[in-house]
Amino acid sequence: MRELRSLSGLDPHDHATVWTEWQRIPVGRRIEIAHAMVELAEDNIDLDFTVMFQWLLDDADATVRASAIEGLWECDGLPVLRRMLALLHDPAGQVRAAAAMALGRFAYMAEIEEIDAVYGQQVHDALLALIRDPAQPTEVRRRAIESAGYFAASDAVQQQIELAYASSDQLMRESALTAMGRSMLPRWLPIVSRELESPSPALRYEAARAAGEMADLARSLVARVVRLCNDADTEVALAAIWALGQIGGETARRTLQRISGSDDEARSQAAAEALDELTLEEGFSGGDWRNN
Repeated sequence: MRELRSLSGLDPHDHATVWTEWQRIPVGRRIEIAHAMVELAEDNIDLDFTVMFQWLLDDADATVRASAIEGLWECDGLPVLRRMLALLHDPAGQVRAAAAMALGRFAYMAEIEEIDAVYGQQVHDALLALIRDPAQPTEVRRRAIESAGYFAASDAVQQQIELAYASSDQLMRESALTAMGRSMLPRWLPIVSRELESPSPALRYEAARAAGEMADLARSLVARVVRLCNDADTEVALAAIWALGQIGGETARRTLQRISGSDDEARSQAAAEALDELTLEEGFSGGDWRNN
């Protein structure tokens, strides 16, 4: 792992030399290295494998290409956007799914007008085409739905979210809930509210995350989210705790304060982090939680 640090901060002019050596490495080892670089980059902000990840998008192995996409999760430049759009046509489904997920940040940027409307429309149209393509694997279509969820003003996207939720495939329903939260549209609140009490832990989890994404629009759901903080499924409980930090309000704050003092280390830490997030948000907004 230490030796991989030498691949941080590469000069683009080193491509020919590095690429020649890279292709001599057995594919199994290339997969291990690509995955390790992703982990290293997540744990150490001083490491920058951006150039290497961009090169690995051309690797012959699909798993390496998918890891490279994951490694570029913080890159929001137009060259990366163009590559992600191109990779939606990759022969490997796992790569198309990874690219569809990566386009979520660009969809979000388009919604808040941080990228040119022309590029935003390209992202919208490309994701919508994937969603509507019945030949695409479920994993590709569901990731496209999740990313497209940010396009709240698109009737076509919102219709696809509705169709996905009506699907008999639970994975599609889970992704529909993710997209509902990202859209932040009040029309989805009744569905999110209902799924907070679903018998399926996965659907409860996604509903809790969706409520958190909706922030203060989901204030009417706080009581149900609070109940999930005691869910037998730890992942569901942690999602609910996170959601309370996003939704805010006095009830959310009191609940988080109580949980932060509990003996359950995971839930206690999550509650402390959610409280920090809540306090930070109130500082930005100048709000007073006692009046919420």
